[in-house]
Amino acid sequence: MKTLAGLILCCVVMLLAVQGCSTTPSTGGSRPVIEKGSPAPVTSGRPAPVAPPREQLESPVVAPQPPAVLALLEQAEQQANAGDLGSSAASLERAIRINPGSAVLWYHLATVRLAQGEALQAEQLAVKSSSLAPGNRIQQARNWKLIADARRQRGDMKGAGAAEQRARELEHR
Repeated sequence: MKTLAGLILCCVVMLLAVQGCSTTPSTGGSRPVIEKGSPAPVTSGRPAPVAPPREQLESPVVAPQPPAVLALLEQAEQQANAGDLGSSAASLERAIRINPGSAVLWYHLATVRLAQGEALQAEQLAVKSSSLAPGNRIQQARNWKLIADARRQRGDMKGAGAAEQRARELEHR
């Protein structure tokens, strides 16, 4: 469950950064279910240069989240870190009702479901997240890592290995 904690929180701050906030991921102590950190690309609010650097061409811009979604993500983080995974999932489901096209929200819900021991549902949610993130290799790699964890939790070691391989391919493309 501690590994899953890192998966959810790492995208929460990405969303906060989109709104003008930024934080640094914690490196010590136990890892919460939702972990702050932002390795994914974010918008700066400024127009893009005429010829952006190559890394910007390879990483799509992440759309800003509505304030209500950011509030629900913060609430989900607090609930998950307090061990209330059911309430955390409910908060994420509310956020998804507001912004159903957000790959990040579906990913966070997948990590909570995996932490709840619902590996098959977690995998399905991660697949949904990937379908909403075409071209976003960072988000897709995260989803494939989560799929690998879900398959491993179900005892599908061969499937987990294939999912990990897919994640590595996306990270090194």
